[in-house]
Amino acid sequence: MTKFSLFTVGCRTNIAESERLRAILVSKNFNYTENIKEADLVFINTCTVTHKADRDSRKIFNRVRRINKNAKIFLTGCAIDNFKEEENVRVIKFEELLTNLNQELKEFKILSPEESGHSRYFLKIQEGCDYTCSFCIVPLKRGKSRSIDPFDLLKEVEMAISKGYREIVLTGTQIGDYGKELDKNFDLKFLIKEILKINQDFRIRLSSLHPFHVNKIYEILTEKKITPHLHIPLQSASEKVLKDMKRPYTLKFFDKILEKILKINRKFSIGTDIIVGFPTEKEKEFKETLEYVENAPFSYIHIFSYSKRDKTEAAKLKGLDPMIINERMKIIKEIDSKKRINFLNSLLYNIIEPVYEQSENEFLKGLSEYGFLVKFKGNNLKKGEITKVYVHKIENTYLLGYKI
Repeated sequence: MTKFSLFTVGCRTNIAESERLRAILVSKNFNYTENIKEADLVFINTCTVTHKADRDSRKIFNRVRRINKNAKIFLTGCAIDNFKEEENVRVIKFEELLTNLNQELKEFKILSPEESGHSRYFLKIQEGCDYTCSFCIVPLKRGKSRSIDPFDLLKEVEMAISKGYREIVLTGTQIGDYGKELDKNFDLKFLIKEILKINQDFRIRLSSLHPFHVNKIYEILTEKKITPHLHIPLQSASEKVLKDMKRPYTLKFFDKILEKILKINRKFSIGTDIIVGFPTEKEKEFKETLEYVENAPFSYIHIFSYSKRDKTEAAKLKGLDPMIINERMKIIKEIDSKKRINFLNSLLYNIIEPVYEQSENEFLKGLSEYGFLVKFKGNNLKKGEITKVYVHKIENTYLLGYKI
């Protein structure tokens, strides 16, 4: 029987696509293996959003070639332009790969949490981006925003729940643009409300949401089946840098979004992205970002050093000294650590609801509704099941507790 391995680099959209590919292959009687030496076929879903993503994609490719010279390798994803076809190496777009497997995009196969290794189901609702941020290569790789039919998505959610998933993660390149090219009534709020009508025990988590799109779904954020966790990328807290990045909002607008979320009668975890070292980020602009993130109600910060991407507008600008960028990264990372600890402490002696992922030594481990990892004592849980945990201790970046 043909065996295959599968590697994924990058975003949740790539994870969703990889899991669909894995399910299709298993349904066609291919056997999945984590042992590269055993694999007849190896699929690598690549990413090119940063230099690191490029390196990681290349590193996996080189490792596979070194370990198993006879395996046929299929490279897909956003970094395929960085590779060339050669003997036993196929470079192919994801949609074309599915076509070659005689599988239409709207058809879907779903593995259970135990089979897939994932405790949460990543539901790809759209792909592509219509924004033109000066630093970002994604629109050139993913194209214009394209949405998946809402009724196909509802069927997929129902099947995922039937397979044992209790958390559905809505993912895509720009999920807030969902439905913009479909019927005018089909938007992200419509899709979420339709999913919420499914009479089953589950919850929805939203992946990264553009600041412009929070208002679209604001009125339904009180729904208990939507996790109280929002990730809203800021990128910079300097008005000048935001303008140079061609981010289509001001800091004042972003502030109002945060204020609205804090007015909801519900505790929220709010995360963000910050790019450090954009070419026009001088000392003044960095201090503006520093001051803002120190005082903003973020529970965590994803920090990226600026990565020059060819064919983007910002690639024409002269870059900053890498040593300066590294120093700034350290400063923001310290703030991130403090933010995380403060938010974890706010959950101490409270009951939270993690989705169970796996056992680790004498503990079970899961992801809470707030997006933070939990280690807890308990038993008799299935992968993907949501349980209640009383938090009694904080240890490093983990919540510790016991199942109740």
